[in-house]
Amino acid sequence: MPIQEALKIVAENSNLFIAVPKWLWYLPITRLRIARAARDRLRTFMHEQLIERKAMVAAGDIRADAFSIMVKANQDESTYKLDDEEVIGNTFLFLFAGHETTASGLAATIGYMAIHDDIQKEVVEQIMSVLGPDRDPDFSNYPKLDKVRAIFYEATRMIPAAHALIREAMEDTVLTVPNPLGEEGSQTIHIPKGTEITLDMVGVQYNPRYFEDPEMYKPSRWYGLPADSEKVSAFSVGPRACLGRKFATVEATCFLALILRDWQVLPVLRAGETKEAWGARVMNDVLVGIALSVAEFPVKLVRRRPV
Repeated sequence: MPIQEALKIVAENSNLFIAVPKWLWYLPITRLRIARAARDRLRTFMHEQLIERKAMVAAGDIRADAFSIMVKANQDESTYKLDDEEVIGNTFLFLFAGHETTASGLAATIGYMAIHDDIQKEVVEQIMSVLGPDRDPDFSNYPKLDKVRAIFYEATRMIPAAHALIREAMEDTVLTVPNPLGEEGSQTIHIPKGTEITLDMVGVQYNPRYFEDPEMYKPSRWYGLPADSEKVSAFSVGPRACLGRKFATVEATCFLALILRDWQVLPVLRAGETKEAWGARVMNDVLVGIALSVAEFPVKLVRRRPV
C-alpha cells in the first residue's frame, strides 16, 4: 500500500481508532481490515523514517524539518526524553492535525466568500494594496493582510475544526462561572485534581458574551487584531494551545490572498435557489468527526483579470 494512500485511509477513519475496542479489529469486517492495514503500513513507515533520521542526526546531517528537529532535540535532552512511540505519535499529529484542520478552515472560508460578495471585495482591495496584481507574498506582508486573516479566523470561529478540547486538572481548582447573560451573579464549580474536562468549543465560539451576533459571519470583528492575539481561541489558548497556529495561519493567509486576488468565488446555485438559501444549505451541512468541517460543495471561480 503506498504511504500516501495509507495516510489518507488513516485520516478518514480516525474515529475508528478512538472508538473501536481492540478485539473488534480482528473480526472479518472489510472496513476495519483496510483501516488496520493502513495503520500498520503507516507505523512501519514512520519507524523506518525514525531510524533513518537518527542516523542522519548522528552523522551531523540535520535537515530543517519538524521531524529532524524533534529527533535532534530528543537526543540532546538528558532528563525528559520521548520514547520512539512518542516521537512517532507527535510526528503523526503534525501530519494529521495540520492538513485536516487547516483544510477545514480554508473550505469554510471559501464557502463564506461565495456568499458575501461585499466582504470578498473588501478583502481583495487590501490584497491588491499590499501585493499588487502579480507579486507573490513574503513573510513581511503577513502583518499587513489582517483582513485576509480575519476571514479565516471568522470561518474557524463559526466552524471550529477542534470542536472539543480535553484537559486534565493538574491540581484542585475552583472556577467562577458567571450566570447567563441577563442574570446577575455567578456560580463556583470545584474541580478535583485529575478530573478530565471537555471544553465545548462550538459553545465558546457562539457565546454572545464573547461575540456579538454570534450567528452572523462578521470578519470585521477581527480587523486590526495582532496576529498573535489570544482572542483567537479556535486554536485553543495558553500553554497547551496548538503548536501549529502560526504555521496554519500564515499558510491560510498566503493561500487565500493568492486565490482571491486572481479569482472571484461564486456559489453554484440550484434552479431557483438564492444565494442566501445556498449558504443555509451548504454551510449548515457540517461533518462531525475528530475535526469539524463543512461537507464537500462546488463553487465557481471566475478570473478577475487576464493572464
